[in-house]
Amino acid sequence: MDNQPRHLILYTLLIFLTATATVSASTMDAQVMDVFSNEKLCDVTIHFNEPAEDVMLVFEILYSGDVVESRTVRLGSVSAGDLTKMIFWDNELQEKYYTANVSVYNSGKLLTRNSYQFTHNTVAMPRFKIVDFSADSSRSSILVSPGSISNPGVADIEIKLFKGSDLVYRETTDNVAVLATKMMDTNWPILLQSGSDYTAVARVHSHDPDITTAYLSEFTALEDIEIIDADIELDEYGASISMIGMSQVPFEGMVRIVLSGNGESIVFEEEAEILTLGREDTVGFMWDGMPGGDYNVKVDILTSKGAVLDSYETVIRMPEPFVVGVEPEDETPGFGIIGGLTILIAVGLFLRRK
Repeated sequence: MDNQPRHLILYTLLIFLTATATVSASTMDAQVMDVFSNEKLCDVTIHFNEPAEDVMLVFEILYSGDVVESRTVRLGSVSAGDLTKMIFWDNELQEKYYTANVSVYNSGKLLTRNSYQFTHNTVAMPRFKIVDFSADSSRSSILVSPGSISNPGVADIEIKLFKGSDLVYRETTDNVAVLATKMMDTNWPILLQSGSDYTAVARVHSHDPDITTAYLSEFTALEDIEIIDADIELDEYGASISMIGMSQVPFEGMVRIVLSGNGESIVFEEEAEILTLGREDTVGFMWDGMPGGDYNVKVDILTSKGAVLDSYETVIRMPEPFVVGVEPEDETPGFGIIGGLTILIAVGLFLRRK
């Protein structure tokens, strides 16, 4: 009889340990590494220890414990590793203090949850201000200015680029001393898809006071090329046109030159190399033998669909073609004298025979 309580205790302890291990294994399938929210957006980074099926995220804004807005993102299958997602809130918030919850579910079972508290219309102000934040197909640019020269601030600046809700690029610069107004550019090192919509997010964290704010800029990725005016060469023999890529959307197109003069237009076209941000190409043309006169010259950079990305216009004077005259051949020197002597000799022989 004395062993029964001991066996009961061991059995209960075993059940408790088994249950604890089960809960631990469940909660360790996924872990919310980072979550941020303000009144406009919420982004979260989740680490999955192993691949999972039927994964779902639930984003919520709560005020005083009540759900103000809820958004569901179904991920389906996910791979092991980190995953970052972003959503935009639809509600126009009225109060000051809110909590954002992000919950991760697998086949309807809660794996993990994390929260982030934020204020609408922030009361505290950092020691610097974000004057401007913008992004396009080439880069993002953030202009930071100190609130006071005598009391500068220090910032951590994280730039994220999303295509839809998916993170495609991230760059972080820590401990930025804002001693004077400065522009910080982030060139996109990845290729962008033409016609796709992207959202750039700048998350700025102030060291003192401890405040994090976010700014966003949306754009549609497009091809962009500029003609390098200083490198254009034109003469009576042809042309050399240089251009540079201004976008991370690959440019695939051509260069067209139209010469207009003497009542007619002559068109020349050449394909260009595939260009991206900062890459250059030079395209050459030959038109030797053009009729003389003054010509208007128009240079167009065209996409594969015929859209004009950049143009350049100038004038050129073609000289009249030089024609080499054909001179009559000279008679063989001394032909007249020799011919005359031959005739005299023949006459003399004829008279001697008589």
